[in-house]
Amino acid sequence: MTMTDAASPATTDDDLDALLRRAATGDCDAFVAFYDATAPRVYAVLLSITGIAARADALLEGIYVEAWERMRGRAAPPCPGMQWMSAIAHRHAAGRA
Repeated sequence: MTMTDAASPATTDDDLDALLRRAATGDCDAFVAFYDATAPRVYAVLLSITGIAARADALLEGIYVEAWERMRGRAAPPCPGMQWMSAIAHRHAAGRA
């Protein structure tokens, strides 16, 4: 992921939460759509914390793997989807994953 990658279309918090609810049922397409909508912002969070593009790139995949695993069987994310992803990103960037 780089800052020059194509930006995803704007998505509301409700849309993101709906995608996560679908992903929790095993809908891989919904999770891919969630990734596409949120990865640029999550990457920006990681880059602002680490200051190193390669480190932000390396962390990004692990964050989404964790999100996928934590969403299985849940009815909804524990808070709005983007807020939840930012919290996971902060924890990973701080080395507390």
